Amino acid sequence: MSDYTVETIHDNGDVDVRFPNGSWARVKTYSNMTQEEFDAVVWNYKPLPDTSAPSFLAQGRTGTASPAPGQTETQVDPVYMPQWYQDRVDAYGNTDSQIEYITENGLEAWQAHVAAIKAQYPKT
Repeated sequence: MSDYTVETIHDNGDVDVRFPNGSWARVKTYSNMTQEEFDAVVWNYKPLPDTSAPSFLAQGRTGTASPAPGQTETQVDPVYMPQWYQDRVDAYGNTDSQIEYITENGLEAWQAHVAAIKAQYPKT
């Protein structure tokens, strides 16, 4: 539950609501909206709980990460990518270089380039 006060009803049907902590939201409404529907929309705008950092934290503080009491350390398995896939990713280049290729050479040329890479590094 989150209390609010209607502050302004605009000509276009938007409604400004203010929450007890001073924050506000502009809510879109429609003519046949019910009170329950309006309250549900306002609920989505409710203020977040206090998100300040815990008192034991300070800038520059150092620490040592460790598992929670009773928790055992887990080993994260690396994601497996087949060699052909990694080769293709390397050959395609990053997104910026692919966009540059398309811009300079055209989409059809890029599609031919991709087809050549796929032919060079087939799925195995």
